[in-house]
Amino acid sequence: MSDPIRSYLRDIKEIPLLTARQEIELATKIRRGDTKAKRQMTLSNLRLVINIAKRYAHLGVPLLDLIEEGNLGLMKAVTKYNPKKGFRFSTYGAWWIRQYITRAIANQGKTVRIPVYMTELLSKFKRITEELSQKLARRPTASELARRMRLPVERIERLQELVTSSQATSLETPVGEEGETEMIDLLQDETTPSPQEDIGRFLQHERIGALLQQMGERERRVLVLRYGLEDGISRTLGETAKFFDITRERVRQIEAVAMRKLRALIAAEETPGAPAAAGVPASPPKRPAPRTQKRKRRTRAARRHRAARRHAAVARPHTKRVGVGARRR
Repeated sequence: MSDPIRSYLRDIKEIPLLTARQEIELATKIRRGDTKAKRQMTLSNLRLVINIAKRYAHLGVPLLDLIEEGNLGLMKAVTKYNPKKGFRFSTYGAWWIRQYITRAIANQGKTVRIPVYMTELLSKFKRITEELSQKLARRPTASELARRMRLPVERIERLQELVTSSQATSLETPVGEEGETEMIDLLQDETTPSPQEDIGRFLQHERIGALLQQMGERERRVLVLRYGLEDGISRTLGETAKFFDITRERVRQIEAVAMRKLRALIAAEETPGAPAAAGVPASPPKRPAPRTQKRKRRTRAARRHRAARRHAAVARPHTKRVGVGARRR
């Protein structure tokens, strides 16, 4: 670990952590524009950034750069934190810190010097490899993967090489500038997502964000709120209904329609030219043409007219016709 980082760690260890009550008090002041409270909240959570950044130190970006990006995420979280949602700041802040760190890795790390589309292809390749492994009870061959992914065998072999090379690092490999830390020291417990999973989620989040722009404003906002796409906090039906001033049932209906549209957009993107998934219309059903509507109105009017004539015939008194122009006697 370099001297600047050691010095930084020594400095922040002197800063006391906050209690839950202090977090609420500071958050209230921050929402009123208190810059001193904002600074205190930020400084007291710098250790959280270090703990998260260390998990990503082996992915090609210097630890100091990751810490700087994580601090930007921390400052973003400080300005947006609302204790009324029931979360401690560490839970909320960790989401923003990971977002900024994974974005930095995607933009400048050597793992995504591979273009973004290639990263998504690798993610799909790993998922399908897992599925076939479970189904076949063995590792699938390159030709089996090629058939499933509809790619040339040569492309599949190249993907296999990329995956193998990315997993070749030994757990005992020294990392850091002085080599005093081993890779195993940077592993997290199984209850937390891995850095690769975080990066995959970040790229998926970017992709979904682009697809949501093709949807209506209300449908987009419902999905953003319900699934926490902006701040990592999923809202309940009741909270979302209150935001739009509509009923919970109406929110559920809008969400269902929006999810069908989103699935259709994803399917169309993954398989260009393919029809929408079964039961998922690519677009809302079209209204009947104006001429058809007029014809239906005329038909209904004619039926009413005939019914009225039959009713009048039954109610009319009997008359005897002698000839043309005969009168009733």
